[in-house]
Amino acid sequence: MKKILLVSNYVFHYRIKNYNFFHDEFKKLGYEFSVLAEDAQEVDFEVKFPLTTKKFNSLSYIKFIRKVKPAAIINFLHLKDVIIFPVTYYCKLAGIPIIYWNFGINTVTPDAKFKNMLYYHLHNLSNAIILYSPLEKKFIKEKNHKKINIAYNTLNLTDIDRSKFTDRNFLKNKYNIKEDYIILFVGRITRSKKLDILLESFRYKNVAIVVAGNGINDMQLEIINKVPNYYYIGEIPYDNNEICNIFYSSDVFCIPGNIGLALIEAFFWGKPAVTFSGRNSPEIYYLKDNYNGYLVDDLKDLENKITDLLDDPAKYSKMSENARKTYEEKAHIKNMFRAFNDAINNIINKN
Repeated sequence: MKKILLVSNYVFHYRIKNYNFFHDEFKKLGYEFSVLAEDAQEVDFEVKFPLTTKKFNSLSYIKFIRKVKPAAIINFLHLKDVIIFPVTYYCKLAGIPIIYWNFGINTVTPDAKFKNMLYYHLHNLSNAIILYSPLEKKFIKEKNHKKINIAYNTLNLTDIDRSKFTDRNFLKNKYNIKEDYIILFVGRITRSKKLDILLESFRYKNVAIVVAGNGINDMQLEIINKVPNYYYIGEIPYDNNEICNIFYSSDVFCIPGNIGLALIEAFFWGKPAVTFSGRNSPEIYYLKDNYNGYLVDDLKDLENKITDLLDDPAKYSKMSENARKTYEEKAHIKNMFRAFNDAINNIINKN
């Protein structure tokens, strides 16, 4: 059985679930999928694939790769990861096809010329390039466009049975929410997600703003405690039942800034999403204005679009249906895997 090795930095819980899906699907196709990483988050579910954790050390990683003898390497590393170049060079010398998987460049500093030169060098050395969405294609030199595969960034939600969740009043009952409608913000609270903007909306109205996640600051908490229709429910443990009930019993999902992978969960549950137009995470590719949510320009626009949506049941129902359709047709983990499988088959057949 041919071996595929993914070399990574820290592996978060959601990626472990993704890699479980990869393991199962690759096995059906005659491949053994495994991961070598600096470290990984502890999880309370089965890790199906072989996972080896080692502190970054070039010789140690090269020795491991030599022992495994993979048919292909998936390089999921950043420039700051000290092993990225030694591992890449070794694979080229050893004739091991390598896939570069990431944004293409550092999108936070897209004009950093020296760093971009290093990224372009990695692209040149790689046999294939996997991007999160077509939006990153502009960061790849045209000569390497033929190497590109698009693995739409997503979550593995295949273990969730939507039909088991029926309590539309879960949030209202558990947190004594009196308002008719619930706007949900879920995720690690960082400056880029612009929670402060959301906390300026719908004050003292019949719409609850519910915030869940770690990283909230004292000023944000003070605002939430003062405004009666604002609720902070804390950091939600990665528990399927809890987070599923929270999404199911909300109405609209809103992160004004960097919306991230939580958008996938919102669409899985048929929740229209609202965020500000402009720079965002790769997952913004899924959000189509006035189809499964809204891209808004300012706070007044945000309030007006959400109010109109909540006041129009027919429009809400259609947008909710479109959100679920987007998940099934574009954001399902099977689509992400398909891009990896296409890249693997292409580079193995060429070598």
